[in-house]
Amino acid sequence: MKPQDRLFINGRYVEALGNKRIEVLNPATNETLAEVHRAEGKDFERAIDAANAIQGEWGQMTPWQRSAALHRVGDAIERNLEFLAQLETDDVGKPIFESRNVDIASGAATFHYFADACMALGGEVKPSPYNEVLDYTVREPLGVVGAIIPWNFPFLIACRKIATALAAGNTMVIKPASWAPMSTLQLGQIFSEADVPPGVLNICPSSGSDAGKALAGSPMVEELSFTGSTQIGRLLYSGCCDPIKGITLELGGKSPGLVLPDCDLDETIAGTLFGAFLNQGECCCALTRLVVHEDIYDTFVPRFVEASRGIRVGMPREDDTRMGPMVHPDQLKSVMDLVQSGQDEGATLLCGGEILRDGALAKGNFMSPAVFADVKSGMRIWREEIFGPVVVITRAADVEDMVAQANDTNYGLAASVWTTNLKAAHTLARRIDAGTVWFNLHNFVFPSAPYAGYKESGLGSELGIEGLRAMTRVKNVMVSLFPNGFQWY
Repeated sequence: MKPQDRLFINGRYVEALGNKRIEVLNPATNETLAEVHRAEGKDFERAIDAANAIQGEWGQMTPWQRSAALHRVGDAIERNLEFLAQLETDDVGKPIFESRNVDIASGAATFHYFADACMALGGEVKPSPYNEVLDYTVREPLGVVGAIIPWNFPFLIACRKIATALAAGNTMVIKPASWAPMSTLQLGQIFSEADVPPGVLNICPSSGSDAGKALAGSPMVEELSFTGSTQIGRLLYSGCCDPIKGITLELGGKSPGLVLPDCDLDETIAGTLFGAFLNQGECCCALTRLVVHEDIYDTFVPRFVEASRGIRVGMPREDDTRMGPMVHPDQLKSVMDLVQSGQDEGATLLCGGEILRDGALAKGNFMSPAVFADVKSGMRIWREEIFGPVVVITRAADVEDMVAQANDTNYGLAASVWTTNLKAAHTLARRIDAGTVWFNLHNFVFPSAPYAGYKESGLGSELGIEGLRAMTRVKNVMVSLFPNGFQWY
């Protein structure tokens, strides 16, 4: 397997019709990693036509046939795991430990899960008021699905969207992230190796505006699946009105972690650290706001700060690195601007928040993990999605105060509660406005578990049986069983 820089359309890597390219940087050095062909309108038309041409054949395959194909894709990912992990690390900047054990491994597991799940996807027999009428439903593919993915987990999120859509009998045109397109492009080789029919998957690196216009505006695209910022999600939502099509949106987050006095302190420190700083904090569901009960605040905060200082920030290909660089110089600048705003607005920076320029890190987008205390509700670092290694901590007087602070956000993607009291845990789950609530965990997302956001964190559901059903349309069928036919006159 070798890195690819061209579009993947109808089972082949092809050049873009225009001469535009996307420069891809290695975040650890800011040196050019590749120059990728950039798709424009006519290229998307080619890809959509290819997906549409094969959709009838793919959609009419038996679940057994589609299942076998998706299992072959999962197997091919596993065979190429090390190559894909290294490419993902070079492209995104995440530690190789994460690329191997989270991104690529979970991508393979996602295809295997949906290969099995599609075997159970079916309609239902409905109760009828007449014994002489059989009423049942069937689930049918939507058709061609367009997808736009982000740069933080490009391979894994691509696998999630592709596996779900294809398991339901749809075909796909996907736009990789402009800052990190390399691993997604490799899925073309993976699909060829797995002998998936040409046209089922088409991959078009492009600008967000060109992709959004092409996919939302095409009458042949029946559904758009987007993961990214709430701002862009709004634009795509409005763009799906003419022609009318479905849309699934997984958008921003500002996830809280509620630390109760009876928590296991060692477990909580380790778990909240993982929740906050996995993938340099570049996670939609990252634990960005810690709401700590006042009875444990003075014990927890120094421990958390000390542990944050101990995170090894280093070159991402080194096995003991736990935090690599920000994905792009522009992202580093955005995060540092918010760090500065926190200090300007009166929050206390307890540690980190500095650009690192020592030794091998000098040319990359590295920063030390930042922890703020004395954060107020009106501050930007409390309200805005930072998408970097920055955690804000507030003190809460009691559980009522903790719930109020947790829900004090326009977002509602995820939350976590840290306690040894199961009654408190289950009670709080009902009171937090979030699509996922973890207990003594954070940042665990399984292909079998539905993933959805409340409020401005999204629309619709991904993953799990819920996500698979969302990639189908339901048809109701009624059959007359009247012995002599229905008599009206």
